[in-house]
Amino acid sequence: MGLNSNYRNGAIASGTGLLTSVAAVGLLWANVTVSSASAARWLICRGSMNNGWRYTAEYYNGSFTEIRWRRAGGRSEVSPLTYSYTNRRGQPVYTGTLMAAVTVTLVDLSYGNVGPGSQISVQVEEWGRSRGTCNYPIRGW
Repeated sequence: MGLNSNYRNGAIASGTGLLTSVAAVGLLWANVTVSSASAARWLICRGSMNNGWRYTAEYYNGSFTEIRWRRAGGRSEVSPLTYSYTNRRGQPVYTGTLMAAVTVTLVDLSYGNVGPGSQISVQVEEWGRSRGTCNYPIRGW
């Protein structure tokens, strides 16, 4: 009876281990699914101004949050953006400042349906206007 009893305990322990493994794999799969879903809501729109400044505008969770500015040989700057209004054409408009001195305006030319290939218009006081194109993030730019 001792041998039979040990065999049953081993089967129970093995069965518990199997359930734990299945549960862990299920959680891992759920985590991967959530991660890919949240990545789909993050886009980067790239463009450049006529004066040599390049920019990346970040779109996250349904709105534009900031523009990162870069110029060769210089340090980068960040313009936090705030949703301001929808223009007469029905395009969302976001505003911010650059170096706390000039006004930055971003117009979502996709009418709020931002996705890969969408375009934005970025205007900086005294620098003019530029168009950028959106896509999924790529490191190293």
